[in-house]
Amino acid sequence: MMKIILSYGKILYLNNILKIIFFLWISLISLACLAADKKNMTISEEKKYYKSGKIRVIYSLNEIEQTDINKNNIPDYVENIAIQANATIDALDYLGFANPLNSPRYKSEVNYIDIHVVSIRYNGIAYDRPYLASFDGIKKEKALLIKLNSRLKNFPGNYWTVVAHEIFHLYQYGYSPLKPSWYLEGMANWSERLLRKDDIDKKGRVLLPINISSLQNNIYKIPYNKLWYRLAFLSNKMNDSQLNLPDSIKKRKYIDGTLVFKDNSFSGYIFMRSFLLNLSLVANDKKLLLPLNRYDNFYNSSIIIKCLKKTIIESGIKLNSDEKDFLNL
Repeated sequence: MMKIILSYGKILYLNNILKIIFFLWISLISLACLAADKKNMTISEEKKYYKSGKIRVIYSLNEIEQTDINKNNIPDYVENIAIQANATIDALDYLGFANPLNSPRYKSEVNYIDIHVVSIRYNGIAYDRPYLASFDGIKKEKALLIKLNSRLKNFPGNYWTVVAHEIFHLYQYGYSPLKPSWYLEGMANWSERLLRKDDIDKKGRVLLPINISSLQNNIYKIPYNKLWYRLAFLSNKMNDSQLNLPDSIKKRKYIDGTLVFKDNSFSGYIFMRSFLLNLSLVANDKKLLLPLNRYDNFYNSSIIIKCLKKTIIESGIKLNSDEKDFLNL
């Protein structure tokens, strides 16, 4: 067997080579970390915010479409977000809904609604717990938080009412901490008709559930269910649809001159307002509710159903003969 014997000098030489390779590897890692830090600092420095009333829109120029029709150095995407948010809030407040910033749940904690325009896989999300706002030019303070997709194609156009949808979630949170998705998403989807053309006559034809099976399978398990459209459709018979807003709200326009409100109808809003009030009265009774981390379960869903039935009876809505058993659930 051949034995290779390295002299001391060769061993020393090899050891030095290994040291050089090691230090080069460490240097490359350090440079990569510095580059990442510089990138993060750049993103932080590019964060801007636009304030309009109680709405603050926080954004990065490198994440949004930068068309600026009125050339005021604020991207139209950002201004239109604030326009839709403020129009929704002003209309809901005028119609008698309780502004979340003034609700017992939030009024002692927050003064603003912050909309962070970010890269996310969904259209938007509204959080029920206030967050600690911290960005350039703003002192650290709690605010209500919405995250909005930075790449909504042709926003707002004739389709996008996602800002109104997320704003309505904040109203729901102000009334009650209950969070079953069938209630949150279904009702918020109905609320978008505040800005869109009212299509309740088409969407409100699905009858109310009349047994536990249909309630669970067709309502509880379906976030965007038709229950809320049906209730709005039924309340139309009670003259519960006309949207009588003052011109200062009704004639609001986006930056391109198109109207924010597409028609003068908002079916069901009086019923929904009464329901939320009834729900808030129950939600303030902590003896009836389960702990916060269980607010999306079937037990609390049954509380919401009870409030709906109570509101139906109080409002005098006439149910179809094939759906009257809903009141017996």
